[in-house]
Amino acid sequence: MVNNRVLEAIRERRSVSRFRPDAVPDDQLEAVLEAGRWAPSFANSQPWTFIVVRDAQAKAALANAADRITIARKGLAEAPVVIAIVVDPTRDPEHFVEAGACAAQNMALAAHSLGLATFWVGAFDPSSAKDSAEELLKDVLGVPRQHRLIALLPLGVAAVQPQKERREPGDVVRNKTF
Repeated sequence: MVNNRVLEAIRERRSVSRFRPDAVPDDQLEAVLEAGRWAPSFANSQPWTFIVVRDAQAKAALANAADRITIARKGLAEAPVVIAIVVDPTRDPEHFVEAGACAAQNMALAAHSLGLATFWVGAFDPSSAKDSAEELLKDVLGVPRQHRLIALLPLGVAAVQPQKERREPGDVVRNKTF
């Protein structure tokens, strides 16, 4: 199997929902945010904005608002930093969800490469329901109504070591000859 630093990071990254209280150094946070900024987007639309939350009360409010969409509510509140990935659909009406997801994945991989941990809290509600977790989270964050919240990425030093199980390649890869 071919191996390099990027492929190693992809294989080794795991979702971690328990964090030590250690602060995330500013240079590492900047590197994670920069990785999100360099994510691919349709026609280079770059529809994202990243909101950095460090305030304990704001993180607790996010955890309460996310109660319906994550079982890792405590990890969301205890992470030293939470990054919200917000997109503006007017910059790319057809692909804003994918662009935001790519930015979140880039940030998760960058965090792992720096010895940090994170987990994905998927906030996007395709139905745009007024009482959805996405809308509650947007209210906490002060996100404009026309923008969409794709995900939250709690970020910090892992307090636990996650499992490294994966399905076998034969279970997920299908070859089709046309």
